[in-house]
Amino acid sequence: MCKVIPRKILQLGEGKIQVLYDGEPRWVSVHGIPGLTVGEYVTVYAEQVLERMPAEEAEDILRFCDELEAMLEEASR
Repeated sequence: MCKVIPRKILQLGEGKIQVLYDGEPRWVSVHGIPGLTVGEYVTVYAEQVLERMPAEEAEDILRFCDELEAMLEEASR
């Protein structure tokens, strides 16, 4: 199952960017979103960049996902 998750940009390439994906760098395709910079956040779905996302919003979502994962792990013990 794919889910739309904010990802931090690590590197820029031609028609692709490298993002932090579950703690690992991964290259994803990007088209039609000019002026992306290292350190920005984007949403990624099925290894395609969908849109730019404000850092504060992205960090809130990532924090929520981490907390939810921790709660689910604890509940399964």
